[in-house]
Amino acid sequence: EYNKMLRKWGPLALGAALIVIVLAAAYQIWSSMDASAKQVSADQFMSAQTEYEAGNLALAGAGFETLAATQSAGYETLALLQRAAIALDEGDNEAAGGYFDRAAASASDPVISDMAKLKAVWARWEVLSFSDVEIRLSALTDNGAPYRYLARETIAAAALRAGNYEQARRAYQGLTIQTLDYDIPQYVVARANEALAILEQVAPNVREESVSLPETDVIADPQSVDGPTSADMTNGGDDVESASVEPVADEAEEANDE
Repeated sequence: EYNKMLRKWGPLALGAALIVIVLAAAYQIWSSMDASAKQVSADQFMSAQTEYEAGNLALAGAGFETLAATQSAGYETLALLQRAAIALDEGDNEAAGGYFDRAAASASDPVISDMAKLKAVWARWEVLSFSDVEIRLSALTDNGAPYRYLARETIAAAALRAGNYEQARRAYQGLTIQTLDYDIPQYVVARANEALAILEQVAPNVREESVSLPETDVIADPQSVDGPTSADMTNGGDDVESASVEPVADEAEEANDE
């Protein structure tokens, strides 16, 4: 049930957010290029994008690959992100993961590179082990990383899937604790609480340990930094109001008292 929820509302459904990031990055890149380079790269990108939106995946894929091969400043990353999206549409998750990896490597902005790294993991979700996920995403969980909450949730989900219940429980409890400096988005809190409820069903005898807060940091608005709202995570679906879930009472009160 939790995996179903992740696919509907969680990091796996970041396609809408990726589009927003691609458009924002495209504008930044366009602003920094000279006029002639702008025109050529923009025309190539829009031509491939038009084919994509028309459902001509083969033509769109070829167009994005051609643009990526030119290594045009910034547009290489954008083209690889869109090529990855096409691979997902075609059901080739391994190829999609490869394109996301290449996009992450070519991007200088962590807002783009970290998103691509997350998407690479989720594209390969069915074949990656817990260790694989942890290794790939550990650096993305640091304070100040733009998608740290989603990265922490992804690692927790991998632990739960692998049967590492104590580790999963600790990770999810950490995602339900709110402090003045540690403002976790409510849609992440809601999913973490649901995962904790599932853990109570599948592993009720696991000893709950005290939760240690990570070092706090001053963060930007989590709604804009850490990922999409629930509505964004649906592929163009109806607006869905983000769930507001109170933190787990006992663990939150003990952690905040400390």
